[in-house]
Amino acid sequence: MKRFVSAGVLAMSMLCFNAPAYAVTPPPLPKANSTFMAGPIQVDVFGTPGKPALIFIPGLTCGPWEWSGEIAQFAPDYTVFALTLPGFNGVPAVQAPLFKTVSDNFWAMLSARNIAKPVVIGHSLGGTLAIMLAEQHPDRLRGAIAVDGLPIFPGFERQSPAQRAQAAQRMSAQLASASTPQQFEFAEKTYALPYMMTSKDDIAAVAPLTAKSDPQAAAAWISEDLNLDLRPNLKNISTPLLEIAPYDPTLENSMFATAGAKSAYYATLIAGAQKGKVQVIEGSRHFAMYDQPQRLHEAIAEFLREQAPE
Repeated sequence: MKRFVSAGVLAMSMLCFNAPAYAVTPPPLPKANSTFMAGPIQVDVFGTPGKPALIFIPGLTCGPWEWSGEIAQFAPDYTVFALTLPGFNGVPAVQAPLFKTVSDNFWAMLSARNIAKPVVIGHSLGGTLAIMLAEQHPDRLRGAIAVDGLPIFPGFERQSPAQRAQAAQRMSAQLASASTPQQFEFAEKTYALPYMMTSKDDIAAVAPLTAKSDPQAAAAWISEDLNLDLRPNLKNISTPLLEIAPYDPTLENSMFATAGAKSAYYATLIAGAQKGKVQVIEGSRHFAMYDQPQRLHEAIAEFLREQAPE
């Protein structure tokens, strides 16, 4: 339930533990068939033209590289569109409102590129965006998967809008304080990523990649994210929604004694979705694609089989 330097991460930074290393870095990102811009969104295209469409959305400060294993896994049977959000991975930032700008350009992209009924798969911030898209036009999607991205930031569901705004201001100021890529990379490697993935090798590989993002843009995104509450419109989601909840007892046992307890909590946050389902991936922190790649592949593949075109 952690996204970058979040309230959860700051709390976890006060804990001491020895983290087991579950995984190795995923394979390199395959060579894209093509790349285009959908407004401020960079889109890399992989896979097989004419096949059903998958759209991958990365999380805060990430690019398509975080989905490299899934792109390689599903490219033979799908046309894969991997997004890079403005401000991340070297793509220029844009002014607020960020979620609205990206969602407007997302739907314009589907129309312009004749992308029919894709399954949208997002991680963290990208998972929240996937839920927003499913609320806006569920009829234009085949389904949505959110990997540890929720309609409201976990732990904020009982806070007032004013309280969320204050927390957002504090958190965004912390992100924006990194004035150089080196400072950003150091903060990622030292304070954030150790609570989001278990392998030291993965942390060392990912930190310089996240440092390609703009700290000011990351601050703006996290500010909007923490102020967001999509729960009132979950009822609009008529398409299947899968919420994937990673669970690592070495980190989370003070909050969730069992995987079932975390699943039940996440279920309360997506309760309004008509076809919402929570699936726990045990032995994983926030980056399930690094900690438990095979289990994540299997969860996505099962969902895709269930939503296969007729």
